[in-house]
Amino acid sequence: MTPTSQHAIAIVERHLQGAGVRTIARFPTGAAHYVYDAELTDGRRVVARLGRIGQEADFAGAVFWHGELVPRGVPLPRLLGYDAHPTPGAFPFVLLERLPGTDLGHVYPDLSVDQKRDLAWRVVAIQRVVGELPEGRGFGYGTRYDDPALLPAWPDVVACSLERSRSRITGVGMADPSVVDRVAAALVPHAGALAAVRPRPFLDDTTTKNVLVHRGRLSGIVDVDVVCFGDPRWTLALTRMALLVRGFDLDYAAAWAAEMDLDAAAHDLVRVYTAVFCVDFLGELGQRFNRDAPAPVDPAEVARLVGILDGLVGG
Repeated sequence: MTPTSQHAIAIVERHLQGAGVRTIARFPTGAAHYVYDAELTDGRRVVARLGRIGQEADFAGAVFWHGELVPRGVPLPRLLGYDAHPTPGAFPFVLLERLPGTDLGHVYPDLSVDQKRDLAWRVVAIQRVVGELPEGRGFGYGTRYDDPALLPAWPDVVACSLERSRSRITGVGMADPSVVDRVAAALVPHAGALAAVRPRPFLDDTTTKNVLVHRGRLSGIVDVDVVCFGDPRWTLALTRMALLVRGFDLDYAAAWAAEMDLDAAAHDLVRVYTAVFCVDFLGELGQRFNRDAPAPVDPAEVARLVGILDGLVGG
């Protein structure tokens, strides 16, 4: 069973009594959950995020981190209702206020250099606030500080990402999985830096999505189900890759790196992290995720990603 708009309507009307749902539409982005934009008959706008049965931990994480981050000033949407542990057969969910604006990636080409710089400054400031939270008891993506899924060391997180990419690329068969070996080789000179990373908390998915922009300014951060413990430069690299894959300029990522005051070695590590995410993007091609069926793989998209990889770690 997977959630539908009818499930979302029923949840919204049950938990936000006094108004019905006038319109509802599923957001086109996101690969993990089923997210709906609902307009109520009293004019309110809410976001209903539903998960499949078995995804309860994600929603428990969203509720936990909301309680940790909002009091510290992180601009998350108000939590209007939730059930992270529903009765058997029901879907976990959270209901959130609908913040104004849209994902950064949707408006990026329309932003000025100054607006991109200001957004980067705001996001880095938020990451610094998150970095003041206690360190994790391990490394990687945690729904709480002591999530049993956390790993013993940061290099394990990077290695798991590469192995997941290798498995996905091999399964689809549209690219040569040896591209993963090229990235692994590029990481070798950074082994000491990777081993020295502490389990510092940061938001891993504040990239060209989940960062809402309204009239050129930051509106808020959405979809925080986990906090990552490790190297906060990881998110900068994912953001660079998200810009590269869409053919956008790197002004925003450059401003972010400047705010972090990275030295030459750190810049080089971000380059290799970006390559880690390049093969991750390759691995996402042909995957079903939360769609009815996998999207067809375009060989031109495979070639374009391999070309980006060549620019990052050489052909």
